[in-house]
Amino acid sequence: MRLLNDRSRAADVLALVPAAAIPLIFLHVRYQPGATVGPASVYASDVVIAAVVVAGVAAGWRFGWRPLLPVRALWICAIALLAIYAISCFWRPFEETSTHLITAAKFGEYALLAPALVLLLRTRLQLERFLWIFVLWGTAAAGWGVLQFLGVVNEFEGRRPGQLEVSFLGNVDFAATAGATLAIGLVGVALAWRSRIVPLAVVSGLIGVALAAQVLSFGGVVLMAVACLVLGLRARTLTRTRIAVIVGATVLAGAGVLALRSYDTANFLRFLGIRPAAKNASATVQTSSQRTMLVYIGFRIWLDHPALGVGFERSANRYQPYLADAKRKFPQAAYAFPSPQHEWGVQDLWVQTLADTGVAGFVLLAATFVAAFVLAWRVSRTVAGAISLGWILVAVGTWTGLGIVAGIPLDAVTWFGFGLAGVARNVG
Repeated sequence: MRLLNDRSRAADVLALVPAAAIPLIFLHVRYQPGATVGPASVYASDVVIAAVVVAGVAAGWRFGWRPLLPVRALWICAIALLAIYAISCFWRPFEETSTHLITAAKFGEYALLAPALVLLLRTRLQLERFLWIFVLWGTAAAGWGVLQFLGVVNEFEGRRPGQLEVSFLGNVDFAATAGATLAIGLVGVALAWRSRIVPLAVVSGLIGVALAAQVLSFGGVVLMAVACLVLGLRARTLTRTRIAVIVGATVLAGAGVLALRSYDTANFLRFLGIRPAAKNASATVQTSSQRTMLVYIGFRIWLDHPALGVGFERSANRYQPYLADAKRKFPQAAYAFPSPQHEWGVQDLWVQTLADTGVAGFVLLAATFVAAFVLAWRVSRTVAGAISLGWILVAVGTWTGLGIVAGIPLDAVTWFGFGLAGVARNVG
């Protein structure tokens, strides 16, 4: 009996490690202590991720590796994806290969969060503790965003009230974290999960999504909300009140996004020719139309290198042959176009993967997300499985507005979301 109690206590202590790591993993690097080790920058988030991975190995060594087995299809796809990212760093010509390898390694580092979570969270209580810490941190992020919006505290560029906010995460990462928080709440509503975490997650999540005001990330939130309705219908837990909460929270979040993005939305409609062009249409950088232009360049790069792409992260400086066409097709301020001073890159993970690694890399990226989605769907009758599904959908939407960037909270949302599918498969 004493041995069983010791094992249980050890498992609970190890299971607290990923929860304790959340505040540093979901924190912008400008607020973290860091150091330079050779060509690489190491931050506190890297240290705590290493601690999570070590704790996962310790849990596997002491309590067994069996929880990883039902998720092996996901691991195979993820390993293959990370391998092609690393190998494509060596595509000729050899330009800044060490820098690209560091980015690929950072992706691999965050990817280890998924199997570590599966090995560490082996009971429902351990899982709920992890979700509680995440929601509390998401609530803190939303609260800090509100203070920035009101002009009470500074953001990255000083005190700028009344606009889309970054909290202490960064704009895109704030959106992804808030979307993941909202997913916990809406899943709880849809599946009638009786936990005090649910209302807090709904309120703080929708506030964060609205203040971050990332349109493409909100698209992932909409997909997540639809999935919650489908899961609730399947589980026969939906009532009119629950439907109203899910729809109402999504609409309120969307109204906030639209309000803060109204100027950019109007410019994008002008860009599409739906609204008359403004006199200064080409004098300022317009986020949505600039991203469309960069995606166009990414597709052109891929069309000229369809099989294996131009090499990991190298699409950022392969724009020259397509720049003249882009300027004719997409009226923009000169600052918006890529240049030696502004290597904007392709701001879309899916298109950049095509440009960098060709069809081979894209297929592996899609296979990784599909494997995680299928696993999450199969266990979506459970709260953990449904939350995993929600996080994956939020990540899919958010990555559509961001290129390959390693070492950010969005990476953690993605891989934690994948890991939660494995946790649900084993915990139930």
